[in-house]
Amino acid sequence: MSGFVRRFWREGSAVAGLSIVLVLVFGAVFGPLLDPASPIAIDHALLGHPLPPSLQHPFGTDLLGRVEFVRALYGARVSLTVGITAMIVAITIGTLYGAISGAAGGRIDSLMMRSVDALLAFPSFFLIITVEALTEKFALVIIVLIIGLLSWMGVARLVRGEVLSLRERDFVEAARALGASPARLVLRHLVPNALGPVVVAGTLAIGDFILLEASLSYLGLGVQVPTPSWGNMLQDALTPDARSAYWLIVTPGLLIVFALLGFSLLGEGLRVAFDRTQTQELTGAFEDTSAPAGRVPVEV
Repeated sequence: MSGFVRRFWREGSAVAGLSIVLVLVFGAVFGPLLDPASPIAIDHALLGHPLPPSLQHPFGTDLLGRVEFVRALYGARVSLTVGITAMIVAITIGTLYGAISGAAGGRIDSLMMRSVDALLAFPSFFLIITVEALTEKFALVIIVLIIGLLSWMGVARLVRGEVLSLRERDFVEAARALGASPARLVLRHLVPNALGPVVVAGTLAIGDFILLEASLSYLGLGVQVPTPSWGNMLQDALTPDARSAYWLIVTPGLLIVFALLGFSLLGEGLRVAFDRTQTQELTGAFEDTSAPAGRVPVEV
């Protein structure tokens, strides 16, 4: 683990991505301490006259006199909550499904993977929009569940491929010979050793889910007003009366870009660190097997 951490910190892009993510998380968690104003408080004196960015309001105000800085912080809380929670749902389902499919093999594996292929044949974004529209409920938990339950297929294929390569390893054969049950083989031996690529895929998926939530909110199918999110902030900014207030578009747009950039760089850094770890482990294994063996005493 210490070697993995050192390799991760040597990657400049990974450190940059982690820094961006930590700044977003800090703003989302400690937003009320940075600015105690309410994100839905309307200043009637500023109705129809949004203020540009200034020292008092770094991100300006919107058409209703609401402080954009505060709304951006609360929007970060919504976006990160959706992204991280939906990732956990998708990773959990995909990991278990892929591990069971790879461990079972044969016809069961073929049937399970054909089911995944059938689900992947449908455009996920339009499938999510359809399900979201049919539910007619826009609570945050509903949005998280819909995104997570319809986004696990790629993880399942990834884990299945890892399990197929792991199930023939010596440690799995030894556990099987010792009488380990199929459930123990999957949960104790196969899944933990396949988590490296899953962690990378999950980190990258958070950025995708944040963008997906913003797209749904922009279309009116995600987080509903007055709760602020980056998506509905963009929707408010594109009304005819707000076209001249450039900061209303720039603020949520740049935050979405920074979130995607941060999680992409972080995921890429994790991928490089995991790849180097696995390469060095394989190299060490080959070096151990090629080392000159000493005389081993044999008991008669």
